[in-house]
Amino acid sequence: MATELPCLCIAWSWGVGTRPRVGPMPDAKGKAIDGALVSSMLTNVAVKAAFGSLAFIPGCVVFRGAALRCLCGGLGMGFGAGMAWTQADLHLRHPELVPMPASLTSEAERMKAEGAARMASLRARIGF
Repeated sequence: MATELPCLCIAWSWGVGTRPRVGPMPDAKGKAIDGALVSSMLTNVAVKAAFGSLAFIPGCVVFRGAALRCLCGGLGMGFGAGMAWTQADLHLRHPELVPMPASLTSEAERMKAEGAARMASLRARIGF
């Protein structure tokens, strides 16, 4: 015959002398998740992780060992993916405040336009 013991983790998590809050769960105001939204968010994570991986370049300049260079790249990828994941989470929780991340094709077109504009301004400065 097994005896059930009361769970002491509830007392630890709320502290001594406080009562747990009991009531209805708040209404979720988030956005419905579908395949296109997940694809857009994962694309955003991949693009920002790729940009974060460019931290290998200063790592190669500053450090001589391969381990520290890889650490710089990994940290950059982690920070990039973390920022994208945070943006996706905020968009799911507050879709009216945070815009949805762009798809891969629109993101590539935007980067292409920005790159062309920067090259044009650089050529104008040089005199080409």
